[in-house]
Amino acid sequence: MNRQWCSNRGMDTIEYDEEAELDKYVLAYYPNLMTRLEALGQKAAFAEQKAENTTSKAMADKLREKWGSQNNPEVVAALSKGVEIFRRTVRNRILQDHADDVFLNRCPECDKLVRTPKAKLCLWCGHSWHEKVPDKSETNSQ
Repeated sequence: MNRQWCSNRGMDTIEYDEEAELDKYVLAYYPNLMTRLEALGQKAAFAEQKAENTTSKAMADKLREKWGSQNNPEVVAALSKGVEIFRRTVRNRILQDHADDVFLNRCPECDKLVRTPKAKLCLWCGHSWHEKVPDKSETNSQ
């Protein structure tokens, strides 16, 4: 059964996409394992995304100028097949070259990737594996 994550308000649901979640997780929590070119490509991709979402042309131009790396042919080539393919390629290289350095924190109940390497609550199935703290009635009876 493919469960969905629901926000606190219960209004938004997101289908679990293993590949997309793995991309976000590895790139967010292991940027130190990126090469210099990969880090520049990631910055350029973020700059472009922000530039596309701003209403100010001046701001968009400034973002592209400062972070876009349009003048770096290596970055342009790395992003030429699209941001999603670039990020997937970076993720795969990190997982292959640094398998011992990357901790994929998965829910022990549903085996889905949880939000952070330290998380102990699955947003997909709701399972929690925090240490249980005994309540006061248990400690007083001993």
